[in-house]
Amino acid sequence: MRGRSKSQARLTIMIFKKVGKARTFEISSRLILWASLYFIFYIVATIFLTNKYFDIYRVNRIRAKEIAELRQELIETTKSLERSKQHITLLDDYIREEDRGLEPMSTADYTGPSSPEVVDIDELRVKRDGLKINVNFRIVNKQLNDEPIGGYIFVLASVKDSGQSEVWVYPSSLLKQRLPVNHRSGHRFFIQNFMSISTKLRLSKSIDKPLILEILV
Repeated sequence: MRGRSKSQARLTIMIFKKVGKARTFEISSRLILWASLYFIFYIVATIFLTNKYFDIYRVNRIRAKEIAELRQELIETTKSLERSKQHITLLDDYIREEDRGLEPMSTADYTGPSSPEVVDIDELRVKRDGLKINVNFRIVNKQLNDEPIGGYIFVLASVKDSGQSEVWVYPSSLLKQRLPVNHRSGHRFFIQNFMSISTKLRLSKSIDKPLILEILV
């Protein structure tokens, strides 16, 4: 009984080299079972670890891309913050000047050749429709240092070759010697490069004569 159970626990392998000659080997069935389980575990573990590696690799690539985008956003935000600080400084200086009660500039101050050209007007378009006059243009920052600039704009209309004619102004404001009494009642602008301005004048009466338009900045 013992010899029979021992022989049943082993597998016999026979190898024939020539006719009549054979070699036999006995291998334990338990050894084959454990070896099979080991190879199965090895294959499953290899597949799992390979998939895990590619998952981690893909996640790392996504995170690296997100980090690069966040770094770029941080650089742009830092630049924007610096520009905002410059704008705030300029506004603070402008407010302090207004608090000192500065008077509006005279005509010579507006047209004096010694004043540097800091802004310009381009793309001017004028459309007259009865009593309505639409004036569209761009105000452009002409400073060489690319610093932002702010101020007020008025658009004046009057009849050509008529010294005593009525003057229409946008925005509505009292005039003294054809200049606004309060410059802060004008159309406010604050630009880094340029800004499009749209204005509308409404005449108080029908006029067939040519009109003169003036833009005061």
